[in-house]
Amino acid sequence: MTAVSSFSRPDRPRRADGRRNAQRILDATAALLATDPGATLEQVAARAGLSRATVYHHFESRDTLLDALTEQSVREVRAALDAAYPDEDSATAAMERMLRAAWQVVGRYRGLVIVNPQRLERSELRARLAPALAPVRAVISRGQQSGEFDPELPVEWLLGILTDIIHAASRQVSAGAMDADEAEHALLRTARATLSSHAYTMSAARPTHRRSRH
Repeated sequence: MTAVSSFSRPDRPRRADGRRNAQRILDATAALLATDPGATLEQVAARAGLSRATVYHHFESRDTLLDALTEQSVREVRAALDAAYPDEDSATAAMERMLRAAWQVVGRYRGLVIVNPQRLERSELRARLAPALAPVRAVISRGQQSGEFDPELPVEWLLGILTDIIHAASRQVSAGAMDADEAEHALLRTARATLSSHAYTMSAARPTHRRSRH
């Protein structure tokens, strides 16, 4: 037992250093992509304060690095959504909390909003985002059942629109067209209008004018 422990101890600092370096690389990539979606691994290494060899040791290509960053963003978005109490209060209140929470995380990874659609098929991108979108899907369904959200529109359609709205807000901030507060306000206002059953109720109540026959 003593021999095993003595051999394993030197490996622990190395493994810990490796994890810290990998995280530094991911953090540097997220920061760079926010202002330069075309950032290279060499730029990432410089931003992280590491050698290029270290970056390539952890991530053999730019796509590998972007895949890892995407996975990290999905985990963080899902954690933020779960922490927003999606099962509590009305669906409308829960959705607003979730969108605010998701927006705070997505803002950090807004460079991926530009980069990923350029390198991944839409179906593959949706599949990778699926774990993060599950709580949003559930709240949409709950809102339709309660009458808060438009019941005539498919859940997947509404989910896709909400995803596109979040991405549009991120692109506006990246382009300097809006600051983060303006983008969040536009995001929430657009989401409310998209989901609301009020427009559906008005449309259903509107009388149909038929042309009289002569």
